[in-house]
Amino acid sequence: MKILRHMTVIAVSLLILLGLPFFTSDYFRSLLSGNTIDAVSSATVTLDQPSGNYVVLINRDRRSDSETLHQWTDFFSGKETGIIFEDIRCGVIRYDTSGLEMAASYQSQLPENQMKIDTEDAMFLLSKAGCGRFDIIVMSEEAAESYSAFTLYENENTEVIKVKGGAR
Repeated sequence: MKILRHMTVIAVSLLILLGLPFFTSDYFRSLLSGNTIDAVSSATVTLDQPSGNYVVLINRDRRSDSETLHQWTDFFSGKETGIIFEDIRCGVIRYDTSGLEMAASYQSQLPENQMKIDTEDAMFLLSKAGCGRFDIIVMSEEAAESYSAFTLYENENTEVIKVKGGAR
């Protein structure tokens, strides 16, 4: 009888410690309702690209192989690509609103959390880019001219893509 009581106390304790948080979680509620989140599918609302001219800089050193570089180049150029199995961080100049809108448009075309957008001060972002400490940079052509970003175009480890917005 002592063993049965001991096992009952342990079972009830485990149910309270582990079961109660699980049964009150959003995951459990989504299992009951059938509304599960698909982490692989792309976003449901794709934002339109703003009009204008843009520059996308891709750090070749950060691409694991040449195929992913070509996939990202095709993606940012507006060509059809398959699934890209790589997460990226996209730098945008803080006060470049059209560059930020373009980056958000690109982000909306990818699966959730595949592209993280970081807004940074222009000089800080471009100095990091000069040292090769960036992944992707999206900026409007006006911002690129204003901050003399053309000096980064000659860097052999930087892929430069010029994009005409509003194409998709």
